Amino acid sequence: MALLLDAAARRRADGQRLPHADEGLQAPARSSVARWLSAHEFPDVHSCSVDGITPLMLAAMHGEDRIVAALLDEGAPVSALDDNDNDALWYACLCGAPGPILRLVSAGLNVDHANAHDVTCLMQAAACGRVDVMWLLISLGASDSLVAPDGRTAFDMATDFGLQLLLTVDRLKNAMRESSRFADDATSRNLAH
Repeated sequence: MALLLDAAARRRADGQRLPHADEGLQAPARSSVARWLSAHEFPDVHSCSVDGITPLMLAAMHGEDRIVAALLDEGAPVSALDDNDNDALWYACLCGAPGPILRLVSAGLNVDHANAHDVTCLMQAAACGRVDVMWLLISLGASDSLVAPDGRTAFDMATDFGLQLLLTVDRLKNAMRESSRFADDATSRNLAH
């Protein structure tokens, strides 16, 4: 069972107003969120796991746009950061589903937010070869001129990913040729006997 921290208790200690149980979602949507939270071992929308992952981050990572919308309606903290300073948009970009990405940007998340390693969502998408996510983020205003600590931009990272992919494909082709040649040699030897 995941160790969970009670964010609501932290908010009470900070003197922040907690939403009333009747605010936000209608009863059917609220019970759907409650079931989802329970299934993922979160006591409420304000809680987080030991890594700082919130329910909103987890739903975004899984591309569950309906749950992302319901969590936002329920008052989930949209600007929360995990232990590496990643926000829910980062997690949405890992999945690549456009719905949660659009919803979180509309909710006010900064498309150019850099995490603790000074890497943006656009850079992460590029490093993983997620061209679809890159184009979506750029269309939402992400800057392609930001530079990571290693001196590369997102497009540099995408180029590096593409080069590695091409090298891998070339190695696979060579391995297949060698395997085919080995099989042909073995067949020739068997036929000679």
